[in-house]
Amino acid sequence: MRRKTGYAAVVLSLSLVLSLAAGCGGRDNRYSYREAGITALNEGNYEEAIESFDKAINVSKGLVGKVDMDILKYRAEAEYLSGNYKEAVNTYDKLIKADGRKPEYLNLRSVSKAETGDVKGALEDYRKSTELDKDGKAPGRLNALLATGALMEKGGAADDAMSLYQEALQAGENNARLLNRMGLCSMAKEDYDAAVGYFEQGLSAQDSAKVPELLFNQAVAKEYQGAFKEALELMQKYVSVHGPDEAAEREITFLKTR
Repeated sequence: MRRKTGYAAVVLSLSLVLSLAAGCGGRDNRYSYREAGITALNEGNYEEAIESFDKAINVSKGLVGKVDMDILKYRAEAEYLSGNYKEAVNTYDKLIKADGRKPEYLNLRSVSKAETGDVKGALEDYRKSTELDKDGKAPGRLNALLATGALMEKGGAADDAMSLYQEALQAGENNARLLNRMGLCSMAKEDYDAAVGYFEQGLSAQDSAKVPELLFNQAVAKEYQGAFKEALELMQKYVSVHGPDEAAEREITFLKTR
């Protein structure tokens, strides 16, 4: 069973809180299939969830209201978590066609496209979302940024990815996950001074506790700088804060010899 990802949390937050209004015939079936799908989704039975959501949609014979939007959001989540990324993209296509080009839909479609390897499509959706989402509060924006950037890095366009990250940082996306990614990008380019700076900034971010590897990465960057004493202190701090770690213990053993 897969663990729910940050992506999944975003999708769930988008789902509407709906009262199961009394009905008859097909209407009752639609709600029954919806609830069965949600149960299967929460239990990690993604294919079963998709099947139930499809049945709920088929009962409606087309998109007719908010309930159907809600079902499509759940189905897209199940498709993503099951690894059916192309199907998730198709579901977001339907949502956007039926409910408009909302930033949150574009963000989630961007993440799904990134998983299919479609860097151009992922970037286009992320860009369009940022144009529509002027205050930067639409769910999924950071996930879309990081997924798109990671794909760009993987494809050998690390400089372009770094430019995308810097643009987001300048726009106010002061997030520990982003800063950690920027630090790692800098390390890959052997710019250890910049890496240390990004890791330090990430550790000062409000959500730094959610990214424990920041401290580890900062210690490694210090090691590459030749600041072995500081690196050792940081690595020991990492272990004291986050508990025993085989990789960290190896680093500590090495740093003690320097």
